[in-house]
Amino acid sequence: MTFKQAISLRNILIILCTFILILLGQKAFRIEDKIKAVHEGDRLYAAGDLIAAENQYRQAAANPSILYKEEEVAAKLKELAPITAIRSGLKTLVLKVSQQLDTKDFTGFMESYAALLSLKTEYMQPGGSYESYYRRLSADSGLSGQFSAGFQQFKSQFLTELGASQSGSVNEDSGDSFKWNLLRIPDAFYGGSTAKEKLLAGSFQTHDTVKLKELASAGSFDVLLNSALSMMDAYNSHTYNASWVQEQAESSAKKMLGGDLDSDSYAAFTGHAVSYRKYAASAGIDSSKVLTLIDSGLAKLMKSAARLVRGGQYAEAIRLYSDLTGLQDTAEDIAAARIAWNAAEPVRLLPGGEEQGKYAHVVSVTGRYGAKVAVAGTDSSGVLYFADMSEDGIVSTRTGEVIAGFGNLRSLTFDDTLSALSEVPVVVAESSREDGRTSFTAYQIKPEGISQLFSFAGNSYTLQPDDDHAIFVENAIVDNGGDGLTAVYRLIEGVYQFSEIHQEQEYPQISATELELHPFEKVTLHCDIYIDSSGRSVASSDGRLIVLQGNTGSVTGLARVSGQFLNSFEYAETDTGMQYLPVFVADSLESMSVVLP
Repeated sequence: MTFKQAISLRNILIILCTFILILLGQKAFRIEDKIKAVHEGDRLYAAGDLIAAENQYRQAAANPSILYKEEEVAAKLKELAPITAIRSGLKTLVLKVSQQLDTKDFTGFMESYAALLSLKTEYMQPGGSYESYYRRLSADSGLSGQFSAGFQQFKSQFLTELGASQSGSVNEDSGDSFKWNLLRIPDAFYGGSTAKEKLLAGSFQTHDTVKLKELASAGSFDVLLNSALSMMDAYNSHTYNASWVQEQAESSAKKMLGGDLDSDSYAAFTGHAVSYRKYAASAGIDSSKVLTLIDSGLAKLMKSAARLVRGGQYAEAIRLYSDLTGLQDTAEDIAAARIAWNAAEPVRLLPGGEEQGKYAHVVSVTGRYGAKVAVAGTDSSGVLYFADMSEDGIVSTRTGEVIAGFGNLRSLTFDDTLSALSEVPVVVAESSREDGRTSFTAYQIKPEGISQLFSFAGNSYTLQPDDDHAIFVENAIVDNGGDGLTAVYRLIEGVYQFSEIHQEQEYPQISATELELHPFEKVTLHCDIYIDSSGRSVASSDGRLIVLQGNTGSVTGLARVSGQFLNSFEYAETDTGMQYLPVFVADSLESMSVVLP
């Protein structure tokens, strides 16, 4: 028989009828189940077993095979709706918690726990209508054990992460979330609040202390403080008091700052102190042992710097003040130290004066010419430099010319008398000469520059205030030569120039024939001088010969001699032979052969 033959209309009808009979049978069973469920629900409801009754009514309501007491069932389910809500809520939580534990979803797990608490709060009120039903449904669901096991699982996980983070084997980007997760786990799952606090405080303190100590050992001062501040902020945000963080930060910072002071690392001390002050301000710390250490250490260092200045150790003082600049404004102290240094070593005021040996001759004065200190000096090429410093430390400098006779320069001096007359500082350079005299060159230090005031040679010079401040130069060299002369220099157009030979106070002039009439009197004679064969000076005056003694020098020829006749006579060789001649003791002798300009 072929397939087409088998699939006849009759066979199709038989199959359809069989299928219909099966469906009718199933429907009959479903109808019977619904009717039984309604009756069982009624029985259980009457017996007071509302949980089982709600389950039967719910099954009947879910059976659409027949409309049977629909309104009664709906009324009963409405009445028993809280039981339905409890059953449904617990069932949903069981499924969620199981999945969250599998995926280690702690956030979701805590949300489920919150939902459980909410459900419990609503239906498990002491003495409430549904407290007993909630207890029974909760026990049947096994949810309590599920949460207990879950919290133990997460607690173990987070404690492991805490320990791993302490050893540095966990990514620091986690932000210590394991700490805050441990705090979120309810007290009951630690065995009570006391047990929880003891476990977490000990674990957190060990973890934090180890990390902070490692940073301190590595010398990471700023990282140490930033880490401590971050820890405190994090704990504060979770309303948790972790006093050990500040205590450890304080201990480590104090040790590091003390080490800076002990090793004289003052720049490091300043940097660390500044960082700690910023940290203290951010942490709201008004007083601490470290702040006290910083303040006392700073005060001691400032006193030490001041002692260095007083002891003349200016470079060390300035270096120390500079090291403390970040911690305290020491600009004025540094400026004062520089002023004191310049006052103690005025050569520093000159250009390049800090360079050792740059200046060959240096002279300085203090408290004169309107300056705190003034200094003049010559460099290796003989150029004259001048500098002065005001009371507030302002320095001004001037550059002059190469000093005449620099190769034989003996000294530089400030001439206060000339300075007072010129109303500006006057520096005098003294240079040695081969003839034994001294070359004197004076320079006026004017605001616009350095200019020469005079230049002459002699034994010494004297300013004569009563003679229009003329300068008398003893044993001067004038243009046409001559010894034993006192030259007069007068101020002409701002410069001292040669004026004349100084004439001593004149004695009465007499004739040589009157000499015996003026014994022991100071008189003046005009005579012609020669040197006899014995080397004595003999003067011819008014037709008579006189032996000269005293200040005669080697002058010959016409001269004017001042002195005394002491009633003394000597024999002397003359053109006419030996003669007995009067002796004239000369005080001064002025050659009349010198042609003065």
